[in-house]
Amino acid sequence: MKRAFLIIIIPLLILSLSGCGTSGEAGEYTYRTYTTALGTNWNPHTWETSGDRIIMEYLTTPLVSTLPRDTDEGTYQWSYDLAESVVDVTADNRSDLVRFGSDTGGLSLSEIDSGYVFEVTLREGLMFEGGRKITSRDFVRSMELLLDPKMKNSRANNYKTGEAAVAGAVEYTSGESDFSSVGIYEVDERRFRYVTESYIEFNYLLSSFSSSWLVEEEKYLAGRDTTGELVSTNYNTSLSTTSSTGPYRIASHQDEKELVLVRNEWWYGWQTDGDGRVYSMTEALIDGEKREQYMSTKVVISVMDNSTAKQAFQRGELTTYTPSASEYSALRYNEGLYTSGETYTMSLFFNTDKEALLKMDRSRGNLNSVVLISESFRRGMSLSIDRTELTLATEGHTPEFCLLNSLYYYDIYDDPNSSYRSSEAAKRAILALYGTEYGEGTPYPTLDDAYNSLSGYNLAEAKAAFAEALRELVDEGLYTKGDPIRIKVAFAKGAVSSDENQQVALLNRYINLAAGEVGFGRITLEPEGQIANRYSAVPNGEYAIGYGAWGGAAFYPFRNMQVYMDPEYQNLHEAACWDPTSELLTLDVLGDPVTMTYQEWSRSMIGTGVYSRLSNSEKLAILASLEAAFLSKYYRIPLTASTVSELLSEAASYYTDRYNVMYGFGGFRLMKFAYDDAEWAEYVRGLGGRIKL
Repeated sequence: MKRAFLIIIIPLLILSLSGCGTSGEAGEYTYRTYTTALGTNWNPHTWETSGDRIIMEYLTTPLVSTLPRDTDEGTYQWSYDLAESVVDVTADNRSDLVRFGSDTGGLSLSEIDSGYVFEVTLREGLMFEGGRKITSRDFVRSMELLLDPKMKNSRANNYKTGEAAVAGAVEYTSGESDFSSVGIYEVDERRFRYVTESYIEFNYLLSSFSSSWLVEEEKYLAGRDTTGELVSTNYNTSLSTTSSTGPYRIASHQDEKELVLVRNEWWYGWQTDGDGRVYSMTEALIDGEKREQYMSTKVVISVMDNSTAKQAFQRGELTTYTPSASEYSALRYNEGLYTSGETYTMSLFFNTDKEALLKMDRSRGNLNSVVLISESFRRGMSLSIDRTELTLATEGHTPEFCLLNSLYYYDIYDDPNSSYRSSEAAKRAILALYGTEYGEGTPYPTLDDAYNSLSGYNLAEAKAAFAEALRELVDEGLYTKGDPIRIKVAFAKGAVSSDENQQVALLNRYINLAAGEVGFGRITLEPEGQIANRYSAVPNGEYAIGYGAWGGAAFYPFRNMQVYMDPEYQNLHEAACWDPTSELLTLDVLGDPVTMTYQEWSRSMIGTGVYSRLSNSEKLAILASLEAAFLSKYYRIPLTASTVSELLSEAASYYTDRYNVMYGFGGFRLMKFAYDDAEWAEYVRGLGGRIKL
């Protein structure tokens, strides 16, 4: 994903090593990890993939982040990182609301004393890699570059229309005003003020500050390309174009092979003890004590497939290994295995434009992919899939038949148990989508009984949907009964793994079991890998089906429908399918029917939207109905909720084995090493050079 809200990052999966597990140095702690496809763009203004994001996390430090407070109780705390403090100063700066055009929601200035103007004080001693001092001007100037209307930076959306949108940003990015009208300005060298477009609760403001927009202007501008219609920059795409503000910097970079990071000596957090050892401690108390952070002295991220990674792990050459689906069960109780849920829902998504599909049939190696224009066909696909069995071919994923999974919370700062999926509104909407009733005279006495019965799988209804699709397609002259169907699927950025091939084999079995009985010929989905961007390849007409995930904004789900419905927010995932800017939808809002476009509905609960000032519990019904309405189009078929399953070698461990959605297991930041590199090499030699899984 692709989003400024709290992102819980556990850099587990995606990093490795070059070199051998039989050598090492005393006092050095190398975190060796791997990926099938190395990130290529860790610019905080334009990053896209999880590979990009993971590299960026080592190279940036946000204003604030979250840390454990008490792991036994599962409590968290805000950690002030680049910021020394963030203070709500609205009451003393009400004139800023007029100056920058904030939406006051009809209240007079005298009625507003919080939620709009925030003063950030930077800690002393901040520097970019290389030693240039970081000041408040850098944050203001970085925002100007991010929002520059000529650059069309994808991450600008978070600051234009998100819950923490900067006042005046929309007008500036639209070319209707200059940057002086945008609500961010310097107070002095260490202080700047941030003025929001609309009211925001303080915790949500801090959540948005856990993502960074800071860039080093000189390198950013040096890398700009102004020859085309759009202005772009190569900032943070290679060793020479990168400037770190985080605890690590890039030491070497071999494209699609390896990235090596070492400690960034200009980062503010390093200290030196009496023996010359460099280390860093948290300022906040965790379980009653300050804890060492960023213990690793080097990070090596290498490109290799999972089979090669397994061999390297067993030779002691990797700190981390991602077990395959077949290995996961055997390792379930291994002390080094860490498994946690993610917000990402793995889905099939479609191009349903008839002309595009016919063209793909002629030139892209597909056969009868035009069947995908039928909503009934896509509904049949969805209902035919046994998601519970499908998860057995994954690394511990869980079944999912909704867009937003169980890790979304609608009011977490006031109610830690406010799970969106567990809310009555979300349950009722999905039950209506699947046509499941509850109450007297039904098989399900209660709402929970009915909801717990859902799996997304219904073979009888799948057959009925396929039968309806067959009639439609034959009547329109688009398909001949019994003809085979072959559709290539944009499945992976790297190589398609054996587990993924097994998943597709299961999907083919499920779909054919339902479709074959009603008259469709053999249906074959063919997964393809090495695809740079599946999310654009499908709407661009290169593939009829894509496989991928969307997630994020775990603590503010009211913004998530924009990625499907608001092309002014970002390029739509299902752009080739429909026009949400004109298609209308009627929903019940507080007892009254209201009709708006899908785009308007997706904006209605955030920023300056018409329902943005409703309570979170009141917004629930709108979000739930909107989610169900989009699912009913079957432009995207949810399959599983992804999980992170990672096996750490005995060389390292996470701070806690109790997962918490606010801080994971403590993340790479609090990772502990039991052996330095020399000790680890000696330990592996003592095992005969091979570690058992």
